[in-house]
Amino acid sequence: MIASLLLVLFSSPIQHATAQNIPLPDNFKALVPTSPKDPWVDLAVDQLTKGGSWGSDVLWYIPNRLLDLIDIFRVDVGVGPSVGGVVRITKYAQFGYREMLPASVRVGDLGRRIPVLIETSNEFGIGPAFVESADRAICPAEIGVGADVILAGAYGGVCLDEIVDFLGGIFFIDFKEDDY
Repeated sequence: MIASLLLVLFSSPIQHATAQNIPLPDNFKALVPTSPKDPWVDLAVDQLTKGGSWGSDVLWYIPNRLLDLIDIFRVDVGVGPSVGGVVRITKYAQFGYREMLPASVRVGDLGRRIPVLIETSNEFGIGPAFVESADRAICPAEIGVGADVILAGAYGGVCLDEIVDFLGGIFFIDFKEDDY
């Protein structure tokens, strides 16, 4: 008795009818008027706006600016058998040859990555045909130079696109969409 009462109170008439084995006409949906508007849908995660609330943006302001500042520079020194050099004037205009024999351990500012890198991939080529190291992250607008001489090497670079992201971040504009 109580179960029937709860079923009536908390279910739709169609659910109640099917639960009670009451036959419904085949065209019952056509007999019930419906709204011409789209039905309500559940809010999915991808429908939410990117970014947090105003309070969250204010609390993360200083840490995000510091991370944006770290993203600008690419500076590392390495130890390990490697030879060659590379010049980058953006990701699309770079040239050089660097060979890791078999690897070079790098320490430095690598952007938002762990500051230690074991580089095992070679780099070689010119222009758009340049083959980048799979171990190193290159910015699209990075300008830099690096050299490796037998057991030691160094690289220094600046990411121009990260400078723009840093300056925009001062005004709460996140061009790279990397803020928390």
